[in-house]
Amino acid sequence: MSRVGLDANILLRALLNDDAVHSAVARKLLGKLNSGNRGYVGISAILETFWVLRSRYKVPREILHDTLRELLTIENLDVESAEPVAQALAMYVKGNMDFPDALLAERNLEAGCSHTLTFDQRAARLIPSMELLS
Repeated sequence: MSRVGLDANILLRALLNDDAVHSAVARKLLGKLNSGNRGYVGISAILETFWVLRSRYKVPREILHDTLRELLTIENLDVESAEPVAQALAMYVKGNMDFPDALLAERNLEAGCSHTLTFDQRAARLIPSMELLS
C-alpha cells in the first residue's frame, strides 16, 4: 500500500469546483484513490481548509461542518486524528466555540492529556476539556 499526502489546495479545488483545470484534476485524483493508493490529509490541511472556507468564502457554520465531516467519509482517504476531528466538528456545529480550539483540545485528549490549559476564557467556558489558567 502507498499513501500520498494532500495539501489543502487540492481539497479546496475539489470542494469548491472554482477552477476549470485544477478542480477537475483534484476530483479525478480523489476518484482514483483505492486501497492500494490511499490519500492522507493532515491536521494542518484540515485547519487550512476550514480557515479558507470560513474566512474567504464565508461558508456558514452548518455547511462548513457538513463539508468537513464529508471529508471524513471519503473512501480511501485517511484523515489524521479523524476521531478528534469528528468530535471537534460536533462541538463546533452545536455551540459558539471555534473549531481550531475544539480540535486542539480533542487532540490533546487523544495524546493522553487530562485537559488543556488556556488563557482563552471563552474556550475554557465552552470546551469541556479546557481549563482556564488563572
